[in-house]
Amino acid sequence: MNKKLDRDAISAVIGVILMVAIAVSMAAVAYAYFTGMIGGGNVVTPVIDFLPSETANSITVTAADVDVFWNDINITFTNETGIDYLEKTGRISAGDTIYLDTEQSLTGTVTVTFRHVPSNTIIGDGFKFFEVN
Repeated sequence: MNKKLDRDAISAVIGVILMVAIAVSMAAVAYAYFTGMIGGGNVVTPVIDFLPSETANSITVTAADVDVFWNDINITFTNETGIDYLEKTGRISAGDTIYLDTEQSLTGTVTVTFRHVPSNTIIGDGFKFFEVN
């Protein structure tokens, strides 16, 4: 019986070159991922300053970072009987005011909390208002 062996194959040099190329490309992807060049990256929490006024039952924005929007802020009103949320739209700017007595139906002692949703960070907390009607 006369068997003919098939000796057509990729040489060892080409195999090593392919393995090195794959390893280098995997290292480049890992480097890009871990340095944040690809992926979601870090979300920066904006700086917003609030000034509460108990006499007017309001909270006024005194300063805010540029390009911060109300859609990214969760405003929570809490009292003894429940929780209410306020949704605002548009860009946040100094002078924006939230009135508790006209925009919410809560009464009694009300605590207001502001949370930046993309970073899940509390940016304003513990604003207490007494005898809100």
